[in-house]
Amino acid sequence: MKKKRIFVFLLLMLLIGILSFAALSENVEKREPRLYSVILYQYTDNDWTSLLEGIRQAAEDENAVINYVTLPVGGLAEDEIKLLWREIENGAEGILLAPMDSAALSEAVREASKAIPIITLETGLEDEEADISADNYSMGHMLGSRVAEEMIQNQEDSVCVIEEYMERQSIQRRYQGFVDAIREALPNAQVTGYHRQEGDYNLPVCIANLYATGRSGVYVAALDKYCTEALIEASEASVLSKAQAELFRQRAFGIGNTEKIVGGLDAGALRGLVYQNEFSMGYQGLEALIQKKQKRTAQISVEIKAYYVTRDTLYKAENQRLLFPLI
Repeated sequence: MKKKRIFVFLLLMLLIGILSFAALSENVEKREPRLYSVILYQYTDNDWTSLLEGIRQAAEDENAVINYVTLPVGGLAEDEIKLLWREIENGAEGILLAPMDSAALSEAVREASKAIPIITLETGLEDEEADISADNYSMGHMLGSRVAEEMIQNQEDSVCVIEEYMERQSIQRRYQGFVDAIREALPNAQVTGYHRQEGDYNLPVCIANLYATGRSGVYVAALDKYCTEALIEASEASVLSKAQAELFRQRAFGIGNTEKIVGGLDAGALRGLVYQNEFSMGYQGLEALIQKKQKRTAQISVEIKAYYVTRDTLYKAENQRLLFPLI
């Protein structure tokens, strides 16, 4: 009987030890930081400030280590593909990716996704919508609706859309939404596109020359942060007369929320702006990636909101909170 009690006691202690070890291992695993990578297309100062702040906050909350990788200005799709495989080889357990070319990166991302989870930000791949982004068609439609209101009010029927970076699915969706909104409000409106020709390097100068020589008075719309910044620079070009520059500023609209864009809106260089909640895009993007890695969810269900803002509404509470996250 005594031997039996000793055996039961030892067996019980062994079971407790196993359970304790398992719990300890689980806690250690939870505490051990995981390495994730963020790969973004073209980067210059303040391009992704809100997005990166959201990612940093999520990394802190989730105890994750983030390796940030950005393409230089002028980087190519093949460069981003190389970065994608390099990060996998360096031990990344998941990647947040903003593709610079939706078609060119599709096959590489499909292959890389067999190794680790990859979540796309802002723009999708070919026919697939971005995993984490505001609805890009709706953003374009929102901008087009506001431009159409101004055109009707001023009895104008011409608008020029800057057609740059159309290799990104997000820009294609925004373009379609913008044009649809204009056509719905003004069926006979003249919607023309503009993009740089071979040998044209400076987009702001090209836009200013275009406005000064042939399209003075038309409304001008940009569909991404870089082209919207170009509108701001174009409004300051010496080729524009004072009257042309003033009219241009009253008829220039864009999409984006970089520091330069927000400052330009505040200074009156833009009439109106659509932007998405990039802080939420970054925060929820990293959380979704971690959940996907840990297989806690099979579906990504994230809603990122978009907003329209003018100089008059810039300092309303919600816009101020989202556009000035570090203040």
